[in-house]
Amino acid sequence: MTINLADKYIELTKKQIIEYLKLVLGNKFSKKYCDIYMKKYIDIRYYNFYDYDTSRTLRKKILDYLRDTAEELCIDNIEDRVIIDQMCLFFYYVLYFDKVTNTKDIGKTIEKIAKLRKRVLNKEEDNFEKDLYNLVKDYKNQKEKLLETFDSEEFFIKLTNYPQKLNAYRVNLKYDLKFPLVYSEFAINKAFNVGLINEDKLLIEYYLTTKKVLEDVLKQNFTRQYVLEFTDKLLNKPNKLKNLLNIINNTAVKDKVSIKIKYEAFIENKEKIYDLMREGYKITIILDNAFETNYQNIEGLSVFQYVIMNKDLKNYHEIIQYKNSIKNIIEI
Repeated sequence: MTINLADKYIELTKKQIIEYLKLVLGNKFSKKYCDIYMKKYIDIRYYNFYDYDTSRTLRKKILDYLRDTAEELCIDNIEDRVIIDQMCLFFYYVLYFDKVTNTKDIGKTIEKIAKLRKRVLNKEEDNFEKDLYNLVKDYKNQKEKLLETFDSEEFFIKLTNYPQKLNAYRVNLKYDLKFPLVYSEFAINKAFNVGLINEDKLLIEYYLTTKKVLEDVLKQNFTRQYVLEFTDKLLNKPNKLKNLLNIINNTAVKDKVSIKIKYEAFIENKEKIYDLMREGYKITIILDNAFETNYQNIEGLSVFQYVIMNKDLKNYHEIIQYKNSIKNIIEI
């Protein structure tokens, strides 16, 4: 089975938060409230939920929602007000460990946590700062090692910006493999773009793109969109399809990628593709000569992330008349 990189990375973040709060709070730690704060944090930090006010920075948005969550919890759990407030207070420092708030010296941040812990909780141990530093360092190393697992010296993705869509990029897997001179470039390209090898190439492309999406998210960039290659043959290979899609089956990744499918393949596999869309996968459709221009078909294009077309289409001039109705069109 393939690996879901985004799930694994977020799971490491959750474990780090739990260990951090347990270390800080000791016997005052509450899993119940930790889980509530943590869900709210992950939803905003990684999934960019509640993005109603774009003027706020990610840091400001997280802090605001954590405070709001604390107030709501206190209303319904007045007897636990102290621990709810204390957990919220120390949760703020998670932002320093998870690339939300920059710090040049994590040691000074840990000193602040230790002083706050002494003042608020009346807790002070000689080894606390050392233990917290080791915890932060350990998870930093684990996360870096996880990301490095998907580095490749042989393969890389080339990103090409679609001119009409500022933040939309076509993903194309490239390779840097050494072959004897007897093999022509044509023969090599042909071998890498047919049949089972092409399907396996998609695995690499999806892994590398997922890593790129995660890197964007960690840099607080939630706007970039990536259009992935696909082969419609996989629609008739459910196990292989499931294995491939497992790589991108994460809310943060699904929101940033779409799968490119030809219109003819869509017509032949409508229900299967609609099922993918119901599962949260975005589809970019490539119009071909199988597309018949009528009002119903034009309206149906609105369900796709992007609609790609070129001037060689037999009914290009008919379709282009509806350009104002097709808001997500990309001409190539």
